[in-house]
Amino acid sequence: MIRDILKAMRDYAGGLVAPDLCPVCGSELLDGEHGICLQCLMALPRCMSGSRQILTEFLSNGVAPQGIAASWFRYDSESRIAEVIRRAKYDDRPALMYSLGRQFARELMVEREAGFALSDVDVLLPVPMHWRKRMKRGYNQSEEVARGIAEASGIPVGDNLIAIESHGTQTRRSAAERRANMEGKIGVEAPAELDGLNIAIVDDIVTTGATVFECVRAISRSGARPATIGVLSLAISARNI
Repeated sequence: MIRDILKAMRDYAGGLVAPDLCPVCGSELLDGEHGICLQCLMALPRCMSGSRQILTEFLSNGVAPQGIAASWFRYDSESRIAEVIRRAKYDDRPALMYSLGRQFARELMVEREAGFALSDVDVLLPVPMHWRKRMKRGYNQSEEVARGIAEASGIPVGDNLIAIESHGTQTRRSAAERRANMEGKIGVEAPAELDGLNIAIVDDIVTTGATVFECVRAISRSGARPATIGVLSLAISARNI
């Protein structure tokens, strides 16, 4: 009822700027709502506790012990919630990814998992994007997620992970094909900077884990000696859970 009253007041006042709309339900965002409306935010199919075992498997080939591992919500391509990720990635909505990353971090900060908290992380490493793809899209969505997490938590964002070469689309590939497609595509710059640090790789969505797997392998190959390697993602494919 309160939302209806506030919306009616804003409609009456009019405005020269088009309102921001929730990418899930299409309702106008009110003051204090960022990226997604409160109702849809509360309805997110959260899976932070349920995703840890799956994410841990993707970290098992690392040179360091597993650190934090958490995904915020389940991604089902048939669900309305999937529109959040699609809009952010393909409709030039970096601010949406930033807002979601910030909210994800706020929830992580009040939840300690398996003795490892977000506050234990020393550096966030977003999954890299090749420069050609970045020029086409205009931004790296994983970097925007990491920046949102950083804004809420104070953890710095590193740029050590780099895309050595472009890779073809991962859509409609099997898990094995995705891993083969990613092999050797990611590298690490200044690996000594990661020595002794608790690292969290940041991605927007984990489908088969091929990209995270390759990031972990690249860190291991680089000679870096981190204290732990973890992963944070906004969403994880529902078929993994």
